[in-house]
Amino acid sequence: MAPISLYIVEDELIIAHDLKNKFLELGYEVYGIDAKGENAIENIANLQETNKEPDIVIMDVKLAGNIDGIETARILTENYNCGIIFLTSLNKNEVFSKSFSLKPYAYLFKPVDIDQIRAAIEVANYQRNLEITNERIISELKNEIEQRKKAEKERNQRLQERIRAEQKVNQLLKQKHNMELDLINRELATSSIFISQKNKIIGLIRKDMNRLLKKEKPINKVEVARVLKTIDENIKFDNDWYRIKAHFEKIHPGFFDRLRKKFPQLTPNDHKLAALLRMNLATKEISHILKITSPSTEISRIRLRKKLELPKGINLTQFICEV
Repeated sequence: MAPISLYIVEDELIIAHDLKNKFLELGYEVYGIDAKGENAIENIANLQETNKEPDIVIMDVKLAGNIDGIETARILTENYNCGIIFLTSLNKNEVFSKSFSLKPYAYLFKPVDIDQIRAAIEVANYQRNLEITNERIISELKNEIEQRKKAEKERNQRLQERIRAEQKVNQLLKQKHNMELDLINRELATSSIFISQKNKIIGLIRKDMNRLLKKEKPINKVEVARVLKTIDENIKFDNDWYRIKAHFEKIHPGFFDRLRKKFPQLTPNDHKLAALLRMNLATKEISHILKITSPSTEISRIRLRKKLELPKGINLTQFICEV
């Protein structure tokens, strides 16, 4: 175990050297002697740079320099880790009142008994080591607490990020679900347009057939031709396009405006085909509605793809649905 290191600040050099010799005999190390407080502060600072800061400073209250021992002790305790033992011949009450806030390890009054000062040094060193150990333990505990707080904060951040990610996924799933419901509702509404149109045609035919059946005379070719004419007139897509278009725009608002803005080169027939594709109708259904063959419908689809400048691999119907 390393011997206790001391530093003597005493304005009477005879006393200082006498103490040094006695301390050396007792096995202590003496790093230096000073008669002035400012010199002691400077020399102890130099010692600290070489890792030889003294454990205990024996400090006389009355010094030869510009600052007394109490002020010197205050500066040392604020800047260094050395303990203070005051050595003085001044009035006890005066010394106590001026130095109590510095919390020195002991007060020794001249003339000093060597056994008394030895006991004070040993007790002071023990208290100092105990304080240093406590400070180290407290520092380690604070550091551990900070590390735990940091780890807890990181865990909370990861938890919050996971919660936000789950919320985002749930939100996207909800949006997807709403979009699917909306698509189903639109498809149902689209189907209702054509069901309504078919019901209208059937109703007109039924009315004509009932009228013919009520006649007592046999049905002639002219009357049959009239019924066929009613069918032909109502089955033509162009006749009801504007009504169907009005219904379509209620279900898909702004569809034709977006088409015209993005693709001004499209014709009205292209708009009709795009609307039927947007209704998610099959080629056979589109052919029946437009009164053209399935190959003609495919040709119309190819022409529409070229006008839209769609590359291979892009589904035409899906593209139209996203317009």
